Amino acid sequence: MTDRAPLSEDEIEAQKRVPAKALYATYGVGLTSNALVTMMKVIVPLWAVRIGMSPGEIGLAMGAAGLLPFILSIHGGTLMDRLGTRRITLIFAAVSTVVMLLYPAMPWIAMLFLLQLLSGFTTNMGWMGAQALIVQFGRGNTGMIAKFSLATRIGTVSAPILIGIIWDVAGPWGAFLFAGLVAAGVVVSTFLVPKPLAEAELEEAPRDIRFKELVPRVADYIQAFSMIAIPAVAFIVAVTYLRIASSAMQGSFYVVYLEGIGYTGTLIGVLLAMSEGGGLFGTLIAKPMEKLMAPHWVLIIFIALSILFIAVTPYLGGIFALLLIASTFRGSAQGLCQPVMFAVLSRAVSRKEQGMSIGLRTTANRLATIMVPTVMGFIVEWTTIEDSFWIVGGTLIVACGVVALVVRRLPGFKT
Repeated sequence: MTDRAPLSEDEIEAQKRVPAKALYATYGVGLTSNALVTMMKVIVPLWAVRIGMSPGEIGLAMGAAGLLPFILSIHGGTLMDRLGTRRITLIFAAVSTVVMLLYPAMPWIAMLFLLQLLSGFTTNMGWMGAQALIVQFGRGNTGMIAKFSLATRIGTVSAPILIGIIWDVAGPWGAFLFAGLVAAGVVVSTFLVPKPLAEAELEEAPRDIRFKELVPRVADYIQAFSMIAIPAVAFIVAVTYLRIASSAMQGSFYVVYLEGIGYTGTLIGVLLAMSEGGGLFGTLIAKPMEKLMAPHWVLIIFIALSILFIAVTPYLGGIFALLLIASTFRGSAQGLCQPVMFAVLSRAVSRKEQGMSIGLRTTANRLATIMVPTVMGFIVEWTTIEDSFWIVGGTLIVACGVVALVVRRLPGFKT
C-alpha cells in the first residue's frame, strides 16, 4: 500500500520514551480482556444448551452480544479519545466484573438475552481500550504491536482450557465466578497503566465526566464513517468483518456442534486453546510475512484460510486429532492478521482519531458477531448444523474473493 508512510523521527523517539511499565500494563489489559472474551465463547453456548434453548434462540442470544457494540463502539472510541482511554476502560471493566456473576444467578432465557447485551458491550469496551492503548503507544510499530498480540494470545490459549475444566468440575457457578475474576484482572491491569502517560494523548487536562458527553453524537458517527473514504480504512473495515466472522462461527455453533457429538467442556476448551496457540505462531511471523508480500494480500489470503479451517469442522468425522489440526491452522491464520490490521490502521489515521478508528473497526467486527450466529441458527433450524458450516463458510470465502478483486482497482494499493 503506497499510503504506508514511514515513521517520523518524532514518532520513533516517542516510542522509545514509552516506559516498560506502561507497555507491560497494556499487555496485561490485552491479555485479560481478550481472555475474558474467549471464555465467554465457551461457557455462554454451554449455558444456553443447559437452560434448554433451541438452535435459533442460541444464535440470537450469541448475536445479541454484538448488538450494543455495533451501535455504540464508535461512541465508545470517541469517549476514549475525548475523556481518556484508561478512564473509560476502567469503568466498563468494573461493570463487566459484576455482570459475569449474574449469569448463573438468573437461569432464564429472557435474562440471558439481557445479560448478553450488557456483557457484550462491557467486554467489548475492555478489549477496545486495550487496542486503543497499544495503538497510542505503538504508533505503527508492527514489532511492538506483535508483542501485544502475543500477550493477548497467551491469555486466550490458557483461558478456554481453564474455563472448560472449571465448567466440568464446578459447573456454571464456578465458571462464571472465574470469568468475574478475569474481568477484575482487566480492572487491575488498566489501573497499572501510568495515568499521566495514558492521558498524554488528550489535548487538554482530563475533566470530570458530564452526562451530555455520555450521549452519542450524530456528528461523531458522521466523522467516523467519513473515515471510510480513506482506502486503507475502508479495506480494514471490510477484512475486519470477514476475519471476525470465523471467530463468530467458532464462538457459537462450533461449541454447540462439539457438545452435540459428545465432547466435554474440557475437550472443547482444548480445541479453542489450540486455535489461540496457533495464533501465537501467527503473531510471531506477522512482521516477516509483511515483508514478503503487501499487507492487504497477507490479510485477504490468511483470513480466507481461517474461514476454510472452521468451515470443514463437520466433515472431519469428529476425530479429535483432525479437529485439533484444523483449529490450530485456523488460529495461526487468524493470529497472523491481527497485528497487520492494527499496524495498517494506525498508519492510516492520526493519533487524535485512534479511538474513533478502533470504534469503526469494532462496529464492523460486531456486525459479524450479530449476523453470523443469527444466520447460522436459522440455517440449522431449516437444514442441519453440518450444512450451516459450509453454507456460511463458503459465502464468506467468496466474499474474500470479491474484496481481492476490488482491492486491485483501488488507488493506493500495490500488487
